[in-house]
Amino acid sequence: MLYLDVILPVPLRRTFEYSLPAEWTDHAEIGMRVVVPFGRGKRTLVGIIQAVKSDCEYDTKKIKPIVSLLDRESLIGEHEFRLMRWMSHYYHAPIGEVMPLFLPPKLRKGAPLHEMEPMIALTDKSLPWLAEEGSSRETVKHAIVTKVAEKGTPIKAEEGDDGVTYPSIEKTVLREHFPTLPSHLRELIKRGLLTEFERPLATEWDATHFPSEASSFELSEAQQTAVNSVELEKGVYLLEGVTGSGKTAVYTEIARRVLKTGKQVLLLLPEIGLTPQFITRIEKELNVRMAVIHSRLRDNERFEAWNAARTGKIDLLIGTRSALFTPFVRLGAILIDESHDPSYIQQDGVRYSAVNSGIQRAIRLNIPIVLGTATPTLENYLNIDSGLWKHLKLPHRVKGQLPDWQIVDNNVEAVYDGLSGTLLNEIESTLARKEQVLIFLNRRGFSPVIMCRSCGWVAKCDDCDAYLNFHRATNRLHCHHCGHQEGYPEVCPECGVNDFQWVGVGTQKLEKVLSDAFPAANVMRFDSDSMAEKGEFEASVAKIIAGEIDIIIGTQMLAKGHDFENITLVALVNPDGLFFSNDFRAEEKLAQTLMQVSGRAGRSQKPAKVVIQTLFPSHAVFTELPKVGYQRFTRSLLEMRKLLELPPYSHHALIQVEARAEQQAFHYLEGILAATPKAMFDGVRTMPVMPNRLSRRQGYYRVHTILQAKERSDLHRAIYYLMALYECNPVTDLRFLIEIDPVDYG
Repeated sequence: MLYLDVILPVPLRRTFEYSLPAEWTDHAEIGMRVVVPFGRGKRTLVGIIQAVKSDCEYDTKKIKPIVSLLDRESLIGEHEFRLMRWMSHYYHAPIGEVMPLFLPPKLRKGAPLHEMEPMIALTDKSLPWLAEEGSSRETVKHAIVTKVAEKGTPIKAEEGDDGVTYPSIEKTVLREHFPTLPSHLRELIKRGLLTEFERPLATEWDATHFPSEASSFELSEAQQTAVNSVELEKGVYLLEGVTGSGKTAVYTEIARRVLKTGKQVLLLLPEIGLTPQFITRIEKELNVRMAVIHSRLRDNERFEAWNAARTGKIDLLIGTRSALFTPFVRLGAILIDESHDPSYIQQDGVRYSAVNSGIQRAIRLNIPIVLGTATPTLENYLNIDSGLWKHLKLPHRVKGQLPDWQIVDNNVEAVYDGLSGTLLNEIESTLARKEQVLIFLNRRGFSPVIMCRSCGWVAKCDDCDAYLNFHRATNRLHCHHCGHQEGYPEVCPECGVNDFQWVGVGTQKLEKVLSDAFPAANVMRFDSDSMAEKGEFEASVAKIIAGEIDIIIGTQMLAKGHDFENITLVALVNPDGLFFSNDFRAEEKLAQTLMQVSGRAGRSQKPAKVVIQTLFPSHAVFTELPKVGYQRFTRSLLEMRKLLELPPYSHHALIQVEARAEQQAFHYLEGILAATPKAMFDGVRTMPVMPNRLSRRQGYYRVHTILQAKERSDLHRAIYYLMALYECNPVTDLRFLIEIDPVDYG
C-alpha cells in the first residue's frame, strides 16, 4: 500500500495523508492532482501530491483513500515545490494558500488537463469489408468511403470537402459533412467496422518558430554594455535607465541571447495595459512562439498559455504578477519591467512580492534575473552598494530630451476645478501646435465627496470608513474600497433638502471641465472605469498613437511604460496627497511618481514640459529632484533612513487584526502582544497598536502594529510565536494577517 502527502487549498500549515488504491499504484507521481475526501460528509477537494511513500505516520485504519487521480503526468516539479515552501516560510502563509498560485483557475476546479475531442477511425476488420462493398451505398446511405486499395487507406470524405483524406476524422467534422450519419455510425461501430477514440484537442501553440538572428535596430553603447554584462547564469541585475532610455530594447536582446540557447524567457509587467505594446514591439524583433497571462483572460485562455509554457510549446511568456508561478520546461531568464511598481505586491490572500519571489526562483534555477526601472527603490540601491546585485545603467534617452519642469504655486495662483490658469494656457499652446497633452490625476470618479450645503451631511460607505465617490457616467455613488454602490440621493437623508455640493475633482469631472474649456479637442479619460471592457485599453492606446486624441486624462495605469511620441505636455494637477501620509516612504513614492509621469513627455525631438501644481513648491522633491536627478535625490533619502534605522537598514513586518468591533480588534492585538514572552522579542521593536488609515473596510475594523528588527531572524522568530498563539486559540469572525516587508501601512 502506498500513501500520499497532499497539499490541499485550505488555510492550514500542513499536508494531509491519503492512501492510494492499487489501481493507481503505478501512475501516481509527485505534482499530480488528486480528488480527496475532506472533513465529514461528501465534501471533496482538489489537491496536489507532494510525496509518495510506502509508510504512514498515522493509524492506517483512519487514513482515507483518494477519490480519483486527475492527471497522468506531473504538473508541478521539484523547483516549484521549493519555491512554494520558501514563500510559505518567508511570508508566514499556510502552504494550502500558496499552492493555488501555481495552478490556473481551471485546474484548481478539477478540470482535465487535456481537452479531448471524439474521433472516428477505420479498423482492421473494416478493410476487407470495404473492399468487398466498393462504392455500394446500400448499407451506408451517405457514403463514408468510395474505395479501398490496400490496408491503411484513409477514410475519404466524399461530400462537402472534395479530395481531403483522413486516417481518422473528428466526429464533429464528420457530422458536419454528413448530418444524417449518427445512426449509421452507431451501427458500423457496433459491427466493429469503425472505432471511436479520443485525442487531445489541438492548440494554437503547435507551430514552430525560431528566434531571429539579429536586431532591426542599432543598440547604443550603454545598451550594448548592459546586454553584454548579463551572464546566462545566476545573478541579479538592476537595469536603471531614465524614461525613454530603451530598456525594452535591452530586454529584447537579452531574450534573444537566451532563446538562441534553446531556453525559455519569462517577462513580467506591472499592468495588464502594458502587455499589448510589449507584444507588438517584441513580435517585430523576435520570431518566437509566445503567450500572455493576466487576470482579464478567460480561464481557458490562461490555462492554454500556462500549459504551453509547461510543455515547452512556447519560448516567451509575457504576464503580470501571477505569471511568475507558471512552470517551465527550460526557463533561462526572468525579466521584470518597472520593478519598483507596487502592483508586483499582492495585497490580498498571500501577501507576497513577485519581485522578491522572482529573485528566489532565479537563484534556485541558477539563471539571471533583470529588474528594469527608471526609479529604483532604496532597497535596490542598498543591494547594489552591498555587492549583492549588479548595476546596469542607461543614463540617456535614445531620442528626445528629458522635459523641463514648471512648478505652479497654488498658494499664489488660484485653481478652479483642479486647473490653474498657467496650466490652461500651456494646454492651449500645446493644442495649437497639434501636439498632445497628458493630465495625471490618480483619483477616479467625478467627485470624491458629495456634501449637503444645508446641514453638512457627507455621503459615506456603510461598510467602510470612506467617502462615496460620485460617478457621473452611472449617476451613482461608488466606494472604491469595497465596491459598494448606491443611487444618487434625490434629497439629503439628514435634512431632506436638495442642495448638494461636489467637493474635490476626479477624472470624470476633469474630463468634463477640459471638454468644456477646449470644445474642439478630443478628450479621453483613461482609468479603470473607462477601460473596463475587454479590448478597450488596446483600442484607446491605438487612438492615442494615431493622434486621434488631443487630451488624455490618466490615473496611475497610464503613468508607466507607455511611449507616446506626440505628448509634449504632462501635468500633475494634485500630487500633494502623499505629503499627508503616515508612510515613511512618502517622499520616495512621490519622487517615483513625478519621474514616471513626467517621463511620458518628450519621447521625440520636440521640446516638452511638465507642469506640477502644488501647495508646497519649496519642498525638496520639487526643487532638488529636477536639478540633481532621481539617483542623487534618493541617495539623500537613503542617508536619512540609515540615521533613523528604517528600512532598508532594518526589516518590518505588519501585524494586522480585523474584527467587527473596533475595541475587540484593539484588545486582541494588544493582548496577544502582551502574552508573548519578552525573549521572543529580543532584537525586535514593537510599535504601538494603531488603527489603519482606512480604519474600517467591508464591515471590519482594522488595527495594526509594526515589528522592526535589524536581523530578519529576530523578526521571524517573533512572528512564529505570534502566529502560534493565534492558531492555538482562533477567534470566530476575527482575522489575523501578517505582511512581511510591507509597502502600504494602512
